[in-house]
Order: sequence, then C-alpha cells, then structure tokens
Amino acid sequence: MAKRSQDGGDDVSLFPFLSVLACVIGTLTMIIAAVAVQALDNDTVDQAIKYEEKKAELAETDAALAKLNAELKKKEAQLKSEQSAEQKKLADAKKRLAELLAKFDEAQSKLSQISLDGPKVDLAGEAESIKEMESELKSKREKIAQMEKEIADRKLPPKESEVSILPGGSGVGFDPTFIECDESRIVIHDGAKTTPVRTNELNTNPDFAKALAEVKANPKGSLVFLIRDDGLSTYWSARNFARAKGVKNGKLPVIGDGRIDLSYFKKKTPE
Repeated sequence: MAKRSQDGGDDVSLFPFLSVLACVIGTLTMIIAAVAVQALDNDTVDQAIKYEEKKAELAETDAALAKLNAELKKKEAQLKSEQSAEQKKLADAKKRLAELLAKFDEAQSKLSQISLDGPKVDLAGEAESIKEMESELKSKREKIAQMEKEIADRKLPPKESEVSILPGGSGVGFDPTFIECDESRIVIHDGAKTTPVRTNELNTNPDFAKALAEVKANPKGSLVFLIRDDGLSTYWSARNFARAKGVKNGKLPVIGDGRIDLSYFKKKTPE
C-alpha cells in the first residue's frame, strides 16, 4: 500500500492580508485628509483672499500713480519749454536793442570824424541817410495833411484804424511787393493775405525766400519795405538780406500804428 507523501500539506498565501492592509492604510489616509481639510480655519482663507484682492488694487494704484507722475513730468517740461521760449524772446529783444544802439553809436562816431576836406566815409551799408529819411517823412506828412484836408472838405470821417501808404514817386513802371517791418518781425503783404516772419528767421523762412525770388524774377519787380516807428533795425536786417540776394528794393515810412492800407497802389494807373 502506497504511503502518503509527508510534504504534501497546503501552502499559506499572504496576498489577502497585504491587500487588506493596503486598503486600511488608504482609508485611514483619506480620513486624515478629510479631517485636516475640515479643520482649516475659514477666517484664514478669507484673509488670504482679501490679501490677494488688496495686492491687486495696490498694483492698479501704483500703475495709476506712475501714469500721473509721467503726465506731471510732461506738463513740467512743457512749462519749462514755454518759459524758455519767453526768456529767449526777451533775450533776442535785448540783443536787437543792443545791436541797434551799437550801430547808432558807430554811425555817430563815423559822422563826427567826417571833415569837409577829408575823404568821405561810406555809410551806405551801415545806416540810412538821416537827411533822406527826414525828407521822406516830411513829404509823407505833407501828403497825409493834404489827404486829411480833402477828407474834411468832403465831410468824410477818416479811418482811424488804417494807415494809408502813398507812393513816394510816380508809382508807375514797377510791380511792388510790400513787406512791413516792425520791432521783431516782417509781414509780407500779398493781396489780402499777410504772412508774418520773425526777424531771426529771415535767412531760413521759405515764404520770405519765395517773395525775394518772385521779385528778382520779375523785370519790373521791386521790394518795398514799409517801416514802422520801431522797425528800423528789422528793416536793416531784411534790406541787407535782400541786397545780398540781388533784389531791387525801396522803402516807405509808416506814420501811425493802424492797419496798412495799400489801396492807392492797387488802383490802375491810366496809360
């Protein structure tokens, strides 16, 4: 009779025990996590949310403040620029006055050195002849007095806001282009259009250059400077520039502060 094998007993497997242990550990972990989440302080969460909101508002405020600072700096720069421009105008006016006084003193000095028997000093490029200016002023005053008398005889009220410019000679045989000269600028008269040009911009202004070119290109063209009481220095600068360009020019004094009236030159001269 065969014997039963002595080592034929059942083997013990540990797999079910490990599975149960892993499940228990996972369950305990989930329970601990749930308890920890429930234990969180709601006030702390709210404070964290408010902190983030305040942080975002602070960032927006900083951006707005930076923008305002940039605008303020821009305004300050603009104000400084305007102030500098006004200071430059004042400095230019003082410089022009100093130049005018220097030219006047120089002309007086040269006139005092002229003798009857000695050589004559050429002052054509320095200043206008005083006698010539006085003669022209006297002639213009006489014409203005004559016009006022005619107006009074006709019982027509004079135009107080206008200064009539009368021809210094015959006024025939040339096409005038008028340029008004005052203290700090010239004004180009082109029909009903007027174009102001500052004295320190004469050599760069395209409108003045165009006017000079048109007068020079016209065989009958002539530049006529209308000199205000305070525009003698400006006239010298503009005249010297015109002469350098080879442009024929003349001058007429303006008596009064009213608007320039060029109607006498616009009338057609009978042939």
